[in-house]
Amino acid sequence: MQLCGFIITNDGGMESLNLTRSILAEIVGTFFLIFIGCGGVHGALTAGLPIGQAGVLQIGFAFGLGIGGAVHLFSDISGGQFNPAVSFGLFFARQQSLVDACIFSVAQVVGGLIGCGVLQGILGYCPGSVDLASDITELGGFAIELFGTLFLVLTVLSTTNSKRGHAPSYLQPLSIGICIFTLHMFLVPTTGCGLNPARSFVTNVVAGTLNSSFYIYIIAPMVASIAGGLLYEFLFNPHYAPAKHIVTETCSRRPRQTLDGFGQKLI
Repeated sequence: MQLCGFIITNDGGMESLNLTRSILAEIVGTFFLIFIGCGGVHGALTAGLPIGQAGVLQIGFAFGLGIGGAVHLFSDISGGQFNPAVSFGLFFARQQSLVDACIFSVAQVVGGLIGCGVLQGILGYCPGSVDLASDITELGGFAIELFGTLFLVLTVLSTTNSKRGHAPSYLQPLSIGICIFTLHMFLVPTTGCGLNPARSFVTNVVAGTLNSSFYIYIIAPMVASIAGGLLYEFLFNPHYAPAKHIVTETCSRRPRQTLDGFGQKLI
């Protein structure tokens, strides 16, 4: 069912087994995001690396490479979303149903809670909770989280756009990992780098650090998901013509110069 071109539910529903796989992929992927990324925070703190110097690099690498690995693992199953802002960005870009976005967002919270619980059991506390730096106002923090998440959502939509004619399954983990790493360089010292309502919610709930400014880490990324999805779908996406269809040919049947590096002919 669609409403004004936006997919509300998949026609005929999603096959039960495929839906179960996708939910499990989102749970496991978000678990690894929290376990590796927040584990990197613990590593930086244990090593005595001050935030703003080498500590930011270690945390950025942990989250960037961790999310890149998780996306590579599960992108062909659930899309490798692991973030409600990404899930709803895909909905507003008319690439995913509203029902799937809601289901995956719940799965991401569940996976994040499991990850936090495991870290709590191993370390005795849950690292990685987010809060504004003392010199950052709520308005400033909102803007930082908004624009940071907008960059992430646009990156995801760009790398998964089949009209661009590249192989998104290979570029998606790399580009998203680099995006996350880069954003951590600025956001860790200012807002703690939320970008992900599920990640921020589970770490702050388990750590018991919810405060009056926490709404920033939920509302700003979700506003960015709406803006990013609509911007990309209606402003940037029309720029691309449909990708050329790829037909497999053997080298013996066609001259070599008509084939690309993978023995395929573009038509």
